[in-house]
Amino acid sequence: MPRAPTIPLAAVPLVLAMLVGCSGDGAANDGGSSDATSTATTGPTSATEASSPGSDTGVADSSSGGGESTGGFPDAPELGATLTVIATAEDGLSVPRDLEFAPDHPEQLWIVNGAIHGVVIVTDPGEATQTAELRVDAYGQHFMAYVSSLAFGVGNRFASCQESRDEWNVGPQTPDDFMGPTLWSADLDVFAMVNQDFPPNPLEGSHLDMLHQSPLCMGIAHESDNVYWAFDGGNGHVVRYDFMMDHGPGGSSHVDGVIRRYLNAVVTRVQEVPSHMQIDADARRLYLADTGTGRVMWLDLDGGASNGDLPNNWDGATEYTGWDGVAFEPFVSGLQRPSGLVLHDGRLLVSDFATGEILAFSLEDGAELGRMSTDADGIMGLAIGPDDKLYFADGFGNRVVRVDP
Repeated sequence: MPRAPTIPLAAVPLVLAMLVGCSGDGAANDGGSSDATSTATTGPTSATEASSPGSDTGVADSSSGGGESTGGFPDAPELGATLTVIATAEDGLSVPRDLEFAPDHPEQLWIVNGAIHGVVIVTDPGEATQTAELRVDAYGQHFMAYVSSLAFGVGNRFASCQESRDEWNVGPQTPDDFMGPTLWSADLDVFAMVNQDFPPNPLEGSHLDMLHQSPLCMGIAHESDNVYWAFDGGNGHVVRYDFMMDHGPGGSSHVDGVIRRYLNAVVTRVQEVPSHMQIDADARRLYLADTGTGRVMWLDLDGGASNGDLPNNWDGATEYTGWDGVAFEPFVSGLQRPSGLVLHDGRLLVSDFATGEILAFSLEDGAELGRMSTDADGIMGLAIGPDDKLYFADGFGNRVVRVDP
């Protein structure tokens, strides 16, 4: 990777490293071992009925609007009374922070692993044929370092964001904040499979592109083509990234990138708690969990105006500009630590890391439609499966769980 001068940001240590020490991370730690993948045949490990918090079943009770649990949520059918564990640490999970079904391959559930800079791909989740495969790119300690989030785009591609200040770029180093979102192929013959020689050859791993203006990135959402929006936790802004034409697996040219920093869209990071994002394409709105303020915000995708070029264009991108005046308003306030978001059938579902709850809100007026408790040790990302059921990542419980009626 090309080097860059230090961006003047406050140094914030990452405690994730305490959970899984760097000496156990990925192929890049041991000189690029070719054993960067592992596969297991698995299946749902438990299916339990809802019970009171702290009970032996390990599943907290469900309630709607603070009333008694009825086991049903007529205004928010994604919520439910039964939690089914789909994957655990035995499947390779190590601080799972976000998850999404691949649109081109809906049988694949991709889960990003914050503590080992890689993913677990669960095929046929919840079925008797379920399998799980752990993959870590040989260069994952830069391109997927302490990964916080992912978002699928078009052409069987996805982007990830990293809660990193660039502690590792080919070798351990003093963080220089040369970090941002990465574009990947979800082709199983490409991701963590090509250009895996280490130490570096001219081509570095399987990543398709990367732009470097957002250290401590906590969330990402796809708009169109190769355009993604990111929660820049290091600088405290929402940033729009257009990778334009990717450079192909392992390349390093970023000069066609277009980066727009929305200076009045100020956000507040909470260490180790992802701030996930979702785009409502019809309404042209970006929803994001502003974790540090306890709010879910929305931003007008088409608003704002450019203030001109910004300094420190580390990538030599075609455009790196500051934008201002965009509509950026609260959608829901009064939460504690909102983290996961997912849109479904006119509703926005939100996980609250601090309470372990999942809440549903109407997109029409922001009214709360229901909430349920979980037993999660650290609830983070949410996803809706092809079965129309809700899945969540329990980061510090090292589980992915499905919510059933």
